[in-house]
Amino acid sequence: MRGFANMFETHHAIHSTGTMQNRYVSHGALRRGWLAILFISLLVFSPFAIAAPSAFRIIVGTFFPYYSPELVHIGTGTPISWENPTSDLHSITHDGCKTGEHCAFDSGPLGPNGTFTVRHLPPGHYPYHCTFHPIMRGTLVVTESDPSNEA
Repeated sequence: MRGFANMFETHHAIHSTGTMQNRYVSHGALRRGWLAILFISLLVFSPFAIAAPSAFRIIVGTFFPYYSPELVHIGTGTPISWENPTSDLHSITHDGCKTGEHCAFDSGPLGPNGTFTVRHLPPGHYPYHCTFHPIMRGTLVVTESDPSNEA
């Protein structure tokens, strides 16, 4: 009976080792596959990530200056984002929307932790306000970008 037990243990050890080795090889092949996919993804999508300009950020506050910074100069093609970290509703409304002129942007109610982004504005002077709190005012000045200066 002892011989049968030794034979079983030897077979079990070889089978276990072989199985673990196969799992290791499979895991290694899987890992190399994922690394290849990651590398190819970086090559394909990196140009788009680099080419997209990052948004200029304005923070909405409950104290002066209510939009920080209050005056912003950006070039055409630069996205701009307003972030509302307060617990109140606010808006980012171009003054033209209120006067019946050309309405360049209007966030509508922007709740707590909300973000409003404008992707493109033509060159111009854009005063804006909060429709809920008229004392909150800011100005956005968009100038023509000089492509020769861009990287």
